Amino acid sequence: MAKSDTVKKVLRLQDELIHYRAVLDAGPWLDLNMSTPQLKALLLISEEDAIRMRELARKLGGSFSNATVLVDRLVERGLVERMMEPQDRRVVLVRATEDGRLLIEQLVTSWRSLSEPLLERLSTEDLETVRKALDILVGAAQAREKEDARQEG
Repeated sequence: MAKSDTVKKVLRLQDELIHYRAVLDAGPWLDLNMSTPQLKALLLISEEDAIRMRELARKLGGSFSNATVLVDRLVERGLVERMMEPQDRRVVLVRATEDGRLLIEQLVTSWRSLSEPLLERLSTEDLETVRKALDILVGAAQAREKEDARQEG
């Protein structure tokens, strides 16, 4: 089987797994009540202690004004807060509040709690195969992140 065909098969299997997980318990995700761009912004913001608004806009792939609107909505919901850069008060920083970090943790935990029962059903050998595969995927993600950072710098 060609590599591209294998990639397509893996992606289809990943989609199928996500479907089963959603059927089992999508509650926390369905209760989210926020747009996909808002969730994306919250995820990016919560990855760091604080992020500059311009950097957030760049990572979102949109304009500064669009990022500002997204952050305004998240501020209204108490999920993020704005701060001034101590060295340059013209620079606006954004960071997740405790509520914002808690929300992200609840979403991550919901997926983890759905995975555990599935993993428990696997034989020790199959579980080790899954672990190795995930190690390989994490390594590929780390390599790509380093490559992207080199290209930006």
